[in-house]
Amino acid sequence: MHTDVTTTYMGMRLRSPIIVGACPLTRRPETVRELSIAGAGAVVLPSLFEEQIVRESMQRGGRTCDEERSVEASGTPRLEDSYNGGVDAYLRSLRMLKKCTGIPIIASLNGCAHGNWLQFVSRLEAAGADAIELSIQTCFADPRQPAEIVENAVGRAVEAVCDAVSVPVAVKLLPFFTSLPHLAVRLANAGASGIVLFGRESVWEVCDGEMSSNSRWSLSDSGQLQTTLSGLMRVRFGAGKLSVAASGGIVSAQDLIHCVIAGADTAMVTSEIYRNGSDVIAHLLEGITQYLQRHGFRSFDAFVSGCRNAPDGHASRQSQVQAMLDVNHYRDPRPESIASSGDAWGHASPTHLED
Repeated sequence: MHTDVTTTYMGMRLRSPIIVGACPLTRRPETVRELSIAGAGAVVLPSLFEEQIVRESMQRGGRTCDEERSVEASGTPRLEDSYNGGVDAYLRSLRMLKKCTGIPIIASLNGCAHGNWLQFVSRLEAAGADAIELSIQTCFADPRQPAEIVENAVGRAVEAVCDAVSVPVAVKLLPFFTSLPHLAVRLANAGASGIVLFGRESVWEVCDGEMSSNSRWSLSDSGQLQTTLSGLMRVRFGAGKLSVAASGGIVSAQDLIHCVIAGADTAMVTSEIYRNGSDVIAHLLEGITQYLQRHGFRSFDAFVSGCRNAPDGHASRQSQVQAMLDVNHYRDPRPESIASSGDAWGHASPTHLED
């Protein structure tokens, strides 16, 4: 029996539900061709950072606001170009990938301030981006700023991007918002077509000898899937027509299937590709196909539709209470260590970095 694994993400028809998440691997045309041949439905380019766009604008004499200039003057090391090639190289890579690949190419922006830099998305669309992924890393540390201020800042940024382009926009979130369902509605009203749950956050390390702290990045593993599943379960009641992509801890076909049951439409895979190469995609698709055939689904879309009969919030509450009361069956998971460390940007171990 033929099983159709094509699906739709933000109105784009994909050959499979597996999207390669934002990482330096997707800059290289040959690597993207390999990922496409293996069955990837789409790829996300590495993030282009607010600091780079503001810097380029200042060099050209463009307009910048006070908030943008404060980000640029914050003393952030200027290492971004080694990650994504820089603004001009990014646009060239985007044009080249559109010429040599047959799958959607999603451009990625990462920043924390609302300002003129967001208008750069129009140049990404002109270069051929099929969609935009926007990651707003809110930098609010003032205890006088309520959660509503933070959410409104994200909403304004999304509105600015959606007003500037005609291609679909996905918002990549961190897991710390107080009400994901409410925020999902807010983002949909702002014009977003999708959300990604969740973006990777750096791991904080505390040095007791020096009484200091710093952060590092690492590849994700299956132990982090629970955060993704929790977010999907929380947002499924408010996502509405938004496309939902799962991201974080997906290393097997079973992980992807669990994400779909929890509320995802597609899944982003990055760390496992660094560990095992593009063959990971073929293995995931094989596992998905076998699952669909065992359960009588002729297509992946039919499986997604079958999972959307979500329980209401009251039923979810009953399940949580019952789990706490079942004291004879508490789960004691064995701690899992991260097998591979990421580079300074969190996407590759030094032995896997490409030139």
